[in-house]
Amino acid sequence: MKKALTFLGTMVLTLAIGVTIGQVSKADAPSAPGSADDPIVTKSYVDQKLAGVSNGGGGGNTGGGTPASTDASYKVVTLSAGQSIKGGEGSELILRGGTATAIASSNGGVSDVTGGADLAQGDKVELNHLLLTPRNDGRGMKVGNGTAYVMVRGTYTVQ
Repeated sequence: MKKALTFLGTMVLTLAIGVTIGQVSKADAPSAPGSADDPIVTKSYVDQKLAGVSNGGGGGNTGGGTPASTDASYKVVTLSAGQSIKGGEGSELILRGGTATAIASSNGGVSDVTGGADLAQGDKVELNHLLLTPRNDGRGMKVGNGTAYVMVRGTYTVQ
């Protein structure tokens, strides 16, 4: 019995040493940065991935289309009473001061993202609400009395 127990202990000890050596040798093996084996990434890796997102998501402009605009800032447009501003496809409008009403098209109204509503023709535009124009079909806002200040990102026309 003592002999069998000694043999079993030797086998367990040999197996434990083999597993330990295997783990140590695996830890020394280099892995590709950003892979599942090496989840810590460098700043250059993150910058490279973010550049792919800003260029349309495919890591570059491989589809032959026009690359996304790099100017993502808002422009402040000052409008007088009676003037209107119409956004192009995907334009964003924010009324910062004054009063305005929505300009809809035959395809629908202006999307009020902040209020979670579709503004129909003549609906009041609330201050500081983000409005989106989904198509270049004349949607936007018309200024009421006085001066209005609108922040715009994207293409637009003032009439």
